[in-house]
Amino acid sequence: MRKNSDDDELGRYRAVFDAIERRVVPEIEFGRSTPVLIAAIAIASLGFLLPLTGSAHGYDVLFRTSRAENESAGALPTLFVAFSMTFTVTVAATARAVRRFRWAGLALAGNGVTMVFGVLAIWSRQSLAPDAAYTGPSIGLYLGAVAAVLSTALWARAVFTHPHGPR
Repeated sequence: MRKNSDDDELGRYRAVFDAIERRVVPEIEFGRSTPVLIAAIAIASLGFLLPLTGSAHGYDVLFRTSRAENESAGALPTLFVAFSMTFTVTVAATARAVRRFRWAGLALAGNGVTMVFGVLAIWSRQSLAPDAAYTGPSIGLYLGAVAAVLSTALWARAVFTHPHGPR
């Protein structure tokens, strides 16, 4: 008889345990890599303020100002800056704040695309014709690309080592 009463008592708590598990399991914990993620967000923000190509800053390229037009900043740097501000800064900060698995997956996917755009933007600026009047990549483009690579690695680690996967 004692065995049956223990099962009944545990059965009453099972619903409570299941509700707690549904609330806690989708959360992402970073632990010691939190400062590195915050540094990647700060570096990406700094890359937006520094020169991206020649004298054109990241915000010039994003808003297509005359300074960006003078440097002939094309589609790849513009896409990179837009994706960097969206995913490496905004979505990553939101995902870190809410700690939900779905936001982490979105941050991973977006940062992966941002990383590709960053590498292509650097390559496109480095492969200009030798007699071109335009300059190559500047420090802002390099910092933004490094921040995207670092952020992608951190989000990949968080997403792929999560014990229960998406729900």
